[in-house]
Formats: sequence, C-alpha cells, structure tokens
Amino acid sequence: MVKKLLKKIHSGVGMGCFVFVAMLFIAPAFAGGANAFFAARTGEEWQLSALCFIVISLGFNVPSLIYENERLALWLRTLIHMVIGTAVYLLTAYFAGWMESDIGSVAQGLLIALGSAAVIWLCIFLYIKAQVREMNRKIKEKQQNG
Repeated sequence: MVKKLLKKIHSGVGMGCFVFVAMLFIAPAFAGGANAFFAARTGEEWQLSALCFIVISLGFNVPSLIYENERLALWLRTLIHMVIGTAVYLLTAYFAGWMESDIGSVAQGLLIALGSAAVIWLCIFLYIKAQVREMNRKIKEKQQNG
C-alpha cells in the first residue's frame, strides 16, 4: 500500500508540474501576450501558483487509491474521489487568492473544479474502456484459435 501511495504522490507532483508548465504556454495567448502575462505577477506569486498546482493535483491523485477498494460501489468510489479532489481544489484556490469568498466566486470555482474533474475522469474512463476492449479482443482470438 505504501508503494502505491508513493506512486500516486509521484504522479501527482508530476501532473501538477506538467499542468503548471502547460498553463505558462497557453495562458499568455489569452492575456495579451507573454510579456503582459508574466509581468502581471511577482516571483512569489509564480512560486505559490506552482505549489498550488501540485497540491491540487495531489488532491485528485492520492484519493484515487479509493478505487483499490472493490467492496464499495464504483459510483461511491468515484464520488469520494471527486469530493476530496474538489474540496482540495476549492480550499487551495481560496487560500491562494484565486477565488473570493462571495457566493459567485465559490460557485465559479466549484464549476471549474467539477468540469476539470469530469474531463479527467472521462479521460481515465475512456482509457480503461479501451483496455477492456483490447483484453476482450485478445480473449476472443484465443478462444477462436485455441
């Protein structure tokens, strides 16, 4: 179990770093260019943002260990995973100053978190579905040839 936890932490840190760097390349296109985008923040703000991206990624990656528990229904495991990840996102966004405490900002943050979580979940679901389809194809081939 410790080995699986360490793998989740490793992949969470990696994913957080990847998303942060991807944001550094994509966001300037929507912010009036790279010079305007990067000049709008201090070094401390960039460091905080990088740390927040890592924390949020860990908030979604580590709780995915819940899928190891097959005694719980898949919908319940998914709910637990997404609630923890979303809570980590909202708390991190609030403490980082990315989100105000008014209801509109919280609702917007929640929608961003749920949308992001849904996209991530859908990608994982489609990947697993493709793996199952491939395994079933190989089983059928063995049955036909054997």
